[in-house]
Amino acid sequence: MRILAISDEPSGKLWGAGCRQELEDVDLILSAGDLPSSYLSFLTCFTNAPVVYVHGNHDDHYSQKPPEGCLSADGKIVMVKGVRILGLGGSFRYRPDAVNMYTEREMAGRIASLRGRLRATGGFDILLTHSPIRGLGDEDHPSHRGFECFGPLLDKYRPAVMVHGHMHQAYTAFFKRERDFNGIPVINASTAFKFDLPETPDRRAPSRRGLRLMEKASRFD
Repeated sequence: MRILAISDEPSGKLWGAGCRQELEDVDLILSAGDLPSSYLSFLTCFTNAPVVYVHGNHDDHYSQKPPEGCLSADGKIVMVKGVRILGLGGSFRYRPDAVNMYTEREMAGRIASLRGRLRATGGFDILLTHSPIRGLGDEDHPSHRGFECFGPLLDKYRPAVMVHGHMHQAYTAFFKRERDFNGIPVINASTAFKFDLPETPDRRAPSRRGLRLMEKASRFD
């Protein structure tokens, strides 16, 4: 499966006349947040690939104008083309009154609330987040700090890949697209990046119960 991961800044190649050609080989689009809803809706006009997204810390406007034709995975597990996607949007809380921001404890609580669903689905194949893992491509300043609880989540369920945003290419001259967390690829989706979904030899098929749950949750199943 060829995946296009996007986040934070629209790509000139995608938001323009060449969009259809750029998307020809894409099977699934994953948005890791902080993109205009109109941009995501625009992409759906030029591809049959489902667009799945989570909220970034600057995506408050999605509540008034959600991306049309796209599927939110934020705080859920959705199944698209047989692939289970767990979405956890938002950033580390650096303003007390902001939405789409969480303390470490609040993000851990979001994960804990999904335990029943994770048992039903047998885990997940892709972790889609806005923020990175704490200590893996993030920064010390609270506005760009990752979440520690993402690490144990990956270790427990061993998905094929994690995709995140939040850390722009322009932030550093030492930008790194792909990292590794205990054998799991971690991809920074900043602007746009295509990759093939890695094979996972120990991947378990979703249970029947899990499949029924996902059929209710996703119109792309």
